Amino acid sequence: MSDKINRLFLAWGNPDADSRADELKDTLASEFYYADPNAPEPITDADAFVAYVAMFTQYAPGATARVAKLTDCKGHYRATVIFEMADGKQQFGQYFVDLSDDGRVARMIGFAGLGEPD
Repeated sequence: MSDKINRLFLAWGNPDADSRADELKDTLASEFYYADPNAPEPITDADAFVAYVAMFTQYAPGATARVAKLTDCKGHYRATVIFEMADGKQQFGQYFVDLSDDGRVARMIGFAGLGEPD
C-alpha cells in the first residue's frame, strides 16, 4: 500500500516535466488534499499539485526527494523525507499521509524538519 507514497516523493526529483506529472498523477487519489508550510493554501487539485512540485525542480535544479523512513499506525502513514540539493545539502520533512481504498495518496500534510523540541 505504501508504494504510492515512495513513488510520489521520488517523482519530485524527476527533471522531465511530462514524466514527473504522469508519475505524480498516478499516485494521487481522485479526491486529494495537500498542505505544507510552503504552500500558501491547501491544494486539492492534481494539476495544482503538479505545478507546486514543479517549483521544487525549478528552484532546486538537480535536487531529489526520497522517503527515508515510513511508519504506519492503523492505516495512517508518517513519512520522513529527505530533500537533497544538487550540492549535497539536505533538508528533512515529516509528512502524514492517508491513502484511498485503492492505495493512492488521498491526504498529505507536511511539516518542515523532524519535529525537534524548540
